[in-house]
Order: sequence, then structure tokens, then C-alpha cells
Amino acid sequence: MSEVGATLWGEMSRSKRHHFVPRAYLERFAEAGQVQVRHRDGNSYRANCVNVAVECGFYDVRDTSGDKSGAVEELLAEMEGAAVEALRSVDETGRPPLEGTPERSILATYMALQATRTPEERERILFPRHVAEYVGSREITEPLMAEYLEDVHLGFKPSEEEVRAALDFVSVTLRDHALLTPEFAIEMMLRSIGSAAPVLDGLHWTLESTRKGRFITSDVPLVVWRAPSPRDQFEGVGIGNAEEIRFPLDPTRQLVLTRLKRTPTARVDADRARACNVSMAEACHRFLVSHPAQSKQMKRLALTAKRPVLRFNTGPLYEVQSDGSKSYKGEVLHTWVPRR
Repeated sequence: MSEVGATLWGEMSRSKRHHFVPRAYLERFAEAGQVQVRHRDGNSYRANCVNVAVECGFYDVRDTSGDKSGAVEELLAEMEGAAVEALRSVDETGRPPLEGTPERSILATYMALQATRTPEERERILFPRHVAEYVGSREITEPLMAEYLEDVHLGFKPSEEEVRAALDFVSVTLRDHALLTPEFAIEMMLRSIGSAAPVLDGLHWTLESTRKGRFITSDVPLVVWRAPSPRDQFEGVGIGNAEEIRFPLDPTRQLVLTRLKRTPTARVDADRARACNVSMAEACHRFLVSHPAQSKQMKRLALTAKRPVLRFNTGPLYEVQSDGSKSYKGEVLHTWVPRR
């Protein structure tokens, strides 16, 4: 393990306060260890990076003997230590890492991890468990599901179709209690890295920079972006169908991954930085993070009270036949993640 990784691992082991956004990453936006934080509820304050994006026991798992294991913390610390070195290389060269280099592979893995290690992802995976806890000993009915979606999950009245789709999803998932544990959520977090990292590695990378520090970040620092369209009402945006994948590195620079080839570096204007910050605000889970000097800029961003982490609907399923015709196979349940 690298010296940085060992230090991070030692800190987490002693405190059991687990950062779901790495402290070393947050410090890239800090002044004297302090960042500005703005929550969706309107609360805004300055805080030490030690106390930002942290939850007690977030990565706790049990080993085969039933005792708490530090295996996940150790793995994450190893990844974070390697990423610190790869980011230092970007700082020194002023360019994204070249295709085929270890630094590029490390940062692709790091970005994939940042897309899955957050409380947002945990809430998404454990949605059925949260519904069951809300309902308690009562039977999960459509009225109760509608109540949970409106009062807790969405913050607005769902359609009848979404209620039925959510009920179907929860009813099936609750049959397997192994899918309702934090251990399962962590397993899914680690498993998804293996599929997402190669996709990120294979895209075109551009390091965008601004003359002044304008970029902000959040508790979901990897932003998957697609131009707004009517599809946003029933379809999410992910790594597989995004037009841009953005990862701010500090207030002056961000990595942008695209399928269309661009120059390795690009100087962008204030309008571009503002548009990226709007997308960051739309996609954040609970809060935004910026350099303290950007507090006024961050306060001007519109933030709704919450952004649901999971939506539901049903739609027709068609199978394409050998002659090109389509055969109706019934209705299929669809889940998706809204980005705004």
C-alpha cells in the first residue's frame, strides 16, 4: 500500500468515520482545509474537509465469523492512494493521462468508484428495504406505496403507473432478504466498477480549464450529462448513454469524457463553467461543495428540496423477429435515475 493509502486507511480504522467522497479530493477545493457546503435544504456553511461527506460505519461489513471487517476500507484506501498520485501527474503535466497508461486506468477506476460509493447509490439499491421499514407490519398496498413515494421519496404526487411499477419492484425484491443488506449494496458498488471503468477509459478525455476558479463539486462529483429532452420524463442518463461525463478536479479544471474526439486540453469561458455548475447542482444528492471564495456563486444556483434517486414506470416490450417485424411480449418494469 502507498504511504498516502496507508495514512488514509489508518485514519479510517481509528475513527470509523468513512468518507464517501475522499478527503484528499475535497481538499483540492479547499482553502486552509476548509470548503463551502450548501445543502438542498438551503443550509450553507464553511466546514473542514474532515467533516464533509462522511458517515459513521458507512463501509462496515461482516466477515465469515460475524465480526466487523476493514477489507472494504482497505481496498478504498488503496484506490484513493493510487488516484492521488495519478492526479498529481495531471497537475504536473497540465494534460489528461495518455491512453494505455496506468494513470489513465487508475483515474477511470477512481471515477467509476465515485459514481457508486455514495449514499445516493446506497439509497437506490436499498429502496425496497426503506419502503418495508416505512410500512412496518402493514401490508404494502398501492395507497401505502403512493404515500411513501409522495411524502418520503419523490416529494410530489406520483402517477398511478409509477405507484404500480414501484409496488411491483418492491414486492419482487423483498422476496430475497439478501438483497436488502448494506453488504449487498457494497458488493454491487464494487461489482459495477469492473464494468464502468473500461467504458470511461475508452472515451476521449479532455482537461478543461478556466482562467478563474469557477468549478464546484458535490456529494456526487461524477456528472453524467445529456442535453435536456422529453426523454428525461421517463428515461435516465448513465455512463452508457451520456453525451459528456464530467469530473471537476479543482476550482479551475475538470476532466470531460466524450464519445466525440476533442483536443486533450481546452480553455473554457465563464458561461461553460456556469452551465457545468448548474448540471452539478441538478445532479447532486444532498449538497454542493466549493472553494470558500465561491460561496456567493454557489448560493445563486437553483436547488430543489430533493432529487429522487430512483423512478419507476412500465412500458410495452417488443421482440424484433427475423423478418423485421415486432412481436408484443407484454409489459416490462423499468427503473431509472433522474439527473434533474
